[in-house]
Amino acid sequence: MLSLCLIKLISTDTKKFNLMNHSINPQLNLFNNIKTFRTIHYLGSKLRLVEFIQEVIDEVDPSMGGVCDLFAGSGSVTQHLSNNRKIIAVDVQEYSEIICNALLNPISDDFILSFSNRVKESKVLEELSFNFKEIISLEEELLDESVNVDPERICDFLENSSIYSAEISLPVNSHRDLKNVLQVSTDKLKKMNSRCLAFRYFGGVYFSFKQSIEIDAILESITKADSKYKYILSAALLSTASDIVNTVGKQFAQPLRPRDKSGRPKKSLLKQFRKDRKLDVFDIFSNWVIRYSSRQITTKGHKFFKQDCFDVIDLLDSDIKTVYADPPYTRDHYSRFYHGLETLCLKDFPEISTTTIKGTTSLSRGLYRKDRHQSEFCIRSKAPTAFRRLFQKVSSTDKSLIVSYSPYSKEKGAHPRVVELEYLEKLASEYFNLVEIRSPGNFSHSKLNKTDLHLDSEKDSEILLVCKNA
Repeated sequence: MLSLCLIKLISTDTKKFNLMNHSINPQLNLFNNIKTFRTIHYLGSKLRLVEFIQEVIDEVDPSMGGVCDLFAGSGSVTQHLSNNRKIIAVDVQEYSEIICNALLNPISDDFILSFSNRVKESKVLEELSFNFKEIISLEEELLDESVNVDPERICDFLENSSIYSAEISLPVNSHRDLKNVLQVSTDKLKKMNSRCLAFRYFGGVYFSFKQSIEIDAILESITKADSKYKYILSAALLSTASDIVNTVGKQFAQPLRPRDKSGRPKKSLLKQFRKDRKLDVFDIFSNWVIRYSSRQITTKGHKFFKQDCFDVIDLLDSDIKTVYADPPYTRDHYSRFYHGLETLCLKDFPEISTTTIKGTTSLSRGLYRKDRHQSEFCIRSKAPTAFRRLFQKVSSTDKSLIVSYSPYSKEKGAHPRVVELEYLEKLASEYFNLVEIRSPGNFSHSKLNKTDLHLDSEKDSEILLVCKNA
């Protein structure tokens, strides 16, 4: 028998939730340090909603008990709530573990603040720069704004410069200069064992080759540093990679497409190609180190679990009063957009997935990890069972559950959700005797900046489904 379900829609003026522009500024003061900042460019980010989420949690649990952030992602909600409550952050992705631990356990000392300069002057970077000077020089010629570059050469570079692909076989129809430097680079890589992760997987495709070896130099230096610095330095590197990646929307879903539908170089190609590849890795990394290390933590007992969300629910202590869940709702698995960050964290040199089109098998265009995570919340046939299990498990612990949901407009062709809001309301009512819908009003997610790539569209595009047993 269904429990009594009370459904109430409350709208709140979002002006009070518009946060300051979190540009990275080395001259941080204490006031700025307690402000929630963006860690990576993240689809469906709750950064602009964190004050509203906190307000609702404060109403649900005025005792200021702990909160479990069940799908922590880029850590916006974890970061914000940790200023006032004990936080248990949960996610299955390694990049989330790195970022959230850096946010919850900040460190600041001379080693941290001088780390970037020491890597910049290190023999590791000097060696990598020398070994791959040929392909770096070729790319820098293409990036030189004073030189009139044939757009076809840019297209060729973007389509054929993958080192990972060249190690399997050199591109057949590529420009001779590019094939030559690819051959030289792959020959040198054979002698370097397991080094050059970013260079091998992402150089030329997502980052410039110069940027990629600078990332590799930082990665290698982090592995040699005291383990207590792992999270904060790695998180700063992830934020840097997210800032410099040369794609639409700053994701790793797919590299730039250099040609239009007719096969001609796009008019905006040169501008797009050069926009991010000239960004200074060490300057950006230094600023991120300062940002993370300057955080002020006033509450204690925070933890992160890199586990399946259902397993963690059973482990929650009695002082955790509220579970906040922001699961994915579309068929697009988040691992597709952040596989680059995941690989930089795991440093495991993964096998790349393949696609077969008209009988021809090739590497996936986005160079996705073959083992990337697939969430059952993104699979239409599995999502209903997953949500039922979520409601049942949280209800059985006698904790309140707050679920984020992004409505969508079918008329506007928005990405459909794998479950409808009405279904969730009905399902929640089977396990909780009080269900409220809370809305902050006029809010819209950041998107990929291309109409055909939008994953979220719609004003009033976020609500909170508050579930509790009164």
